[in-house]
Amino acid sequence: MSDTRYDRLDSAPAMIEARDVHKYYGEYHALRGIDLTIREGEFFSLLGPSGCGKTTLLRTIAGFEDISSGAVLIDGKHMEDVPANKRPTNMVFQSYAIFPHLTVAQNVAFGLRRDPRPREEKAKLVEEALNMVGLKGYGARAAHALSGGQRQRVALARALILKPKVLLLDEPLSALDRKMREQMQVELIKLQRQVGITFVLVTHDQEEALVMSDRIAVMFEGQIAQLDGPEALYARPADRRVADFIGVMNFLPAEILGETAGGGVRVSVAGLGEVELPASQISRANPDDDGPTVGFRPETMTLIGTGQTHNQARETGATIDEVVYYGDMTYYDLRLDGPDGRPAQHRPVRISMRNVFGRDVQDVGSRTRVAWSPGSLVLFR
Repeated sequence: MSDTRYDRLDSAPAMIEARDVHKYYGEYHALRGIDLTIREGEFFSLLGPSGCGKTTLLRTIAGFEDISSGAVLIDGKHMEDVPANKRPTNMVFQSYAIFPHLTVAQNVAFGLRRDPRPREEKAKLVEEALNMVGLKGYGARAAHALSGGQRQRVALARALILKPKVLLLDEPLSALDRKMREQMQVELIKLQRQVGITFVLVTHDQEEALVMSDRIAVMFEGQIAQLDGPEALYARPADRRVADFIGVMNFLPAEILGETAGGGVRVSVAGLGEVELPASQISRANPDDDGPTVGFRPETMTLIGTGQTHNQARETGATIDEVVYYGDMTYYDLRLDGPDGRPAQHRPVRISMRNVFGRDVQDVGSRTRVAWSPGSLVLFR
């Protein structure tokens, strides 16, 4: 994303504010002190595993759920006692909620049924909404004859025709196949920039959140564990639980040898040896972790073939345990060498390599070299 967009969003006014929001279902504490600001024109995602509270939080913004304590504000106005149909929001549900007995145009116009505007004006709004989502000319088609991707677009058009200040999306792509889902991710990004309103997406799909969002709130057990941009979440997770949830992260046991200037530490990492890590590369461990660990992403290390060179700072030997070929990428499970030069007993680490022209796929059981840099490591302590 461009710096210009980051700067504009950073200075944009708040559209949604959650202030110390708690939600109980009987004794179950579903939301635990949520503090959150979502900006005007932002594509924001609530990401987390099932049961973490992300959909509950979305429904409190929409007005479908009352909060137990705290406050929700939209466009600077408190939403206490404001029902869902009076809030400047609209929602696209996971099921799309398309009426199969109606045409596409009738589905899109459903939200206008009580609007006093003339029929001709409503028809014009329907056509504009269909154009916006790439369904020009589909108005007369029967809704039951649409594909999954087309039904999703109809649901979007129906939500956008009311011109809400906030569009809430409850896992809207989960029913689509992988190829269609990836296509709709890009189209949703373009649509959000076109209409310029705030989008709030709920998803459990880490890749979807990383691709589509300006910022992401990662939730566990009713709390926000980290709120950051996609790059910061991926490269510098706040704790090991976030690191383990976002993408793939390798973990190696580590021993802290001492402190360095500026809050850094000197550590000994299994298979990698001694390194110094600055404070910016130190994150929190979780209470149930078994001591300090160092994490790194699969793409930050490089397998070195015979006669090849690299520009990484360090190099270590390894043995290939498994090879998984994906066409554009090959994933290797490796056992890094221990101090005695033999494969260490810790669990294998995963390295990803892009299959560029001239790079051979290495074999299971073969010896190899791995190049890496201390700058790619994160210590969880």
